[in-house]
Amino acid sequence: MWTYQLTAEQLERLRAGEKLDDILKDCESVKEEKDVSNKKIDLTVDEYVEMHKKGMSDAEVAQVKGITNQQLYSWKYFRKGHIKRALEQEAQQEIASTLEESETQAMSQESIVTEETQSDDDKGIEWLKREAIHAHKLLTEKEQELEQLQELFETAMAENERLHKENILLENQVQRLREANQELTERNDRYSDNCINLQRELKALRLYTLQKLQKDVYGA
Repeated sequence: MWTYQLTAEQLERLRAGEKLDDILKDCESVKEEKDVSNKKIDLTVDEYVEMHKKGMSDAEVAQVKGITNQQLYSWKYFRKGHIKRALEQEAQQEIASTLEESETQAMSQESIVTEETQSDDDKGIEWLKREAIHAHKLLTEKEQELEQLQELFETAMAENERLHKENILLENQVQRLREANQELTERNDRYSDNCINLQRELKALRLYTLQKLQKDVYGA
């Protein structure tokens, strides 16, 4: 014997006239969805970020790992914080590399400036200032680009989750309609059988009435 404890929302659905089997089926669907989401997948966050950096789409990543798109979506959903930090770290490393290259160029230029005249020193300083401004501008652009990517990623995840829930609701509605259609079909079959029986009884009554009428009119 199985015992279920309904939540307040499920009790409201039961009072509204919804069948208990439908409510329990919804619970089982949600449980199965969680089981799929928690299924162990041979994929790390660093590996996913590396594939993403190479320009691979989610569908291509799922194909390489031998999993479904829904499993990859569930895996990303439970690790979205780690993925976000990994992407930020990747962008910061790229920015740091750019700054380091700029600093190296600046140091090389500075060593040349020290061997030139005072006027050349002033030109070198101005050049370094422009390089620093350019590097700062590049850093700001990278940070803004990262923020836009984060917003797009969060929006896409939210939309995907909404569509997934809507798909589950539609599947439940289709199942209920199928059950209702089956019940109506069975009821129609019963009515058809009853109609055939009634027609047979009517035919027998008509025959009996005709025979009795002939007997009453013409005698035996």
